[in-house]
Amino acid sequence: MTAPAQSLRVSASGICCAVGYTAEASACALRAGLDHFQESTFVAEDGSPVRIARLPETDIWGAPRLARWAARAIEACLASIAATERHSIPILLLTASLSRPMSEERAQFETARAAQAALDRTFPPHSRIIPGDRAALGTGLALARQLLDQEQLPGVLVVGLDSYLNAASINHYLSEERLLVPGNRDGFIPGEAAAAVLLERSRPDTSGLHVIGIGQGQESGRPDGSVPSRAQGLSHAIRAAVADAGADAADLDFRLSDQNGEGFFAREAANALTRVAVPGGHKLPTLTTADCTGEIGAATGPLMLAWLHRLLAHANAPGRCGLIHLASDEGARCALIVRHQP
Repeated sequence: MTAPAQSLRVSASGICCAVGYTAEASACALRAGLDHFQESTFVAEDGSPVRIARLPETDIWGAPRLARWAARAIEACLASIAATERHSIPILLLTASLSRPMSEERAQFETARAAQAALDRTFPPHSRIIPGDRAALGTGLALARQLLDQEQLPGVLVVGLDSYLNAASINHYLSEERLLVPGNRDGFIPGEAAAAVLLERSRPDTSGLHVIGIGQGQESGRPDGSVPSRAQGLSHAIRAAVADAGADAADLDFRLSDQNGEGFFAREAANALTRVAVPGGHKLPTLTTADCTGEIGAATGPLMLAWLHRLLAHANAPGRCGLIHLASDEGARCALIVRHQP
């Protein structure tokens, strides 16, 4: 592996999801494979309750609810940052795709305003809202790298927040037969979460978790089967990330997948990995998060990085160098190469 001269280093992280209000608690639950799935008041067509992954608070809903989780994650990242520097750290807000129910542009701005109210301050210059579900992480990290290269900034916050726990979303995905309910085993459990990572430009030999490669692609296949997936978009994203990192597939010790229980994404990932694997190489151990947190959309990518920020420092970590891959319903694909430096 030829290490790049500079990389994105995760200097702090925060998580607020169904298995923990903090990154520390959530990381322990993810390592142990714990979940907090529960029956909800949403019902499937046969009258059975829909299982969800929800945080326990029931006093707040809508945009203020998401904003509360995001504020927790952001404050955890900024806890060690001087107050004078906090106002110069841009916040890149990863959100749901605009085509999803309850996620139109107006709703995105309402969530951003609620997050600013929860933090009791306005977002600094260069802050952005980046819609796009899971694969929005690639766009967010590429922009973070650009900002850190071009501006005199102490860091950039990449924050993901998302929720499938509203009637419009539940009814939509029930009608699409994409939820895990009695009679449908090829579906996901809807959830809610926010996660954040504070990034800085750093030498690759600095201790910590580094994002050393970023790749993006576009896939024509769709989960509803209207267009079959040929895994070309994800294959391109993985190859681009490996090239960006100055690495090759043989350097990878594990992969962290966004597979959520739907066969479409699992098959696509398997096909893409087959294409980019080293002939005769070993099968990469696979880590997942959705089996603990449920489907959390745009919060998935930052949560993955926040988890690895803690996981890879352990003696029993799955390795030092890994692949993260993410896919969105509308075709965007993202791949990252991450490496932990002791």
